[in-house]
Amino acid sequence: MLWETDELVKDSVLSYTQEETILEQKLLPYDLLGTAAHAKMLESQGYLEKGELEEVMEKLSEMYDEQHEIEGEDVHTFIEEKVTEYTDAGKKIHTGRSRNDQVVIATRLLMKDSCIEISLELLELVKELGEFAENENQPIPGYTHQQQAMPSSTGLWASSYVDALVDDLKLLQSAYEVIDQNPLGAAAGYGTVLDIDRDKTTKLLGFKSKQENPIYCVNRGKHELMLLQALNHVMLDVQKLSEDLINFSEDQKFFDIPKEFCTGSSIMPQKKNPDVLEIARAKADEVASHEHAIRSIIGKLPHGYNRDTQQTKKPLVESIGTTLATLEILADLVAELEVSDSFEIHDDIHAADTANKMVEDDLSFREAYQEVKQKQEYCSGDSIKEPVHQQYVELEKFWKAEKSSFERTKESLLDS
Repeated sequence: MLWETDELVKDSVLSYTQEETILEQKLLPYDLLGTAAHAKMLESQGYLEKGELEEVMEKLSEMYDEQHEIEGEDVHTFIEEKVTEYTDAGKKIHTGRSRNDQVVIATRLLMKDSCIEISLELLELVKELGEFAENENQPIPGYTHQQQAMPSSTGLWASSYVDALVDDLKLLQSAYEVIDQNPLGAAAGYGTVLDIDRDKTTKLLGFKSKQENPIYCVNRGKHELMLLQALNHVMLDVQKLSEDLINFSEDQKFFDIPKEFCTGSSIMPQKKNPDVLEIARAKADEVASHEHAIRSIIGKLPHGYNRDTQQTKKPLVESIGTTLATLEILADLVAELEVSDSFEIHDDIHAADTANKMVEDDLSFREAYQEVKQKQEYCSGDSIKEPVHQQYVELEKFWKAEKSSFERTKESLLDS
């Protein structure tokens, strides 16, 4: 073990305080990128010889390509031990660095990458809903208080979720811009007397700027919370979308959910259960609970690094995975969604339109309202409501550009 530990510390204590291996594994590629940038900076500042850097980079690149299974205390120790086994220069790569800023930089890179992937997947769902709105636009009743109320259409319904999810993309972009700061160089939270170059690592890692205050840099949790707040909004709309699709594929029967996304019953042969949508509806609550967990963990902490923040990693990683998987399967479901040809539209959904037509004939609205209410006679007009949704071209350009930039950053970092 490279890290200094008290010999009296019990194995049970080490086991209790260590991260789950699956979480450490998730950080491995990002910790390797952070280590590569740090090593290149150390060489430029004279703390590593050029030949030493080449050896270090050779091993880091090999580990990145092969994605080794993590062994030992944690991902940070694992990387240093493997590099040191390969070259004595590995003993130098922790110069001017703490595990505090090491885990923060790896997590920050994970969040950047995940934010890009989630936004691109969300755009796919937006596109599918937009295409459905355009191509499957048929009359259905609009609801208030869960009662048929006014004429609507499947296109107007679907495009309402396009607008909602575009707003969520804007929230993700806002969180991303805050996350896009380099914390590397904060060390244990108070910087270092060594002559390190934080501007260089900022550029190497593709961050927009560097985070200045070292204490704030290692106060883990706030940036994670920002991302989860955005994901919670995404999953909130996913939850509402799932609820609508479940309701509108049962008694009202506006939609036919593709059978590939449903399951049967072990005892009732006729059943076609919307399990995917029900699970998506529940997973939204999981993400909401993870957001609350991070808020609760970090809210009570004093300034400076505290080990409590280690517990923010699991809700972050799980929420990212849950959101990605949910968006992917819902985009596939919407792509196969069809409008049913067997549902009833009540005549009285035209009541408000009938009253408004009387207003056009110079009757006051209140008189028209009372007359329609008493006579209960309705004139039906064009019940098709055209879809109206925001453009998302600029958002798509932004996220695709960030994806390309992140890929270029990885390639250049691993180039020895």
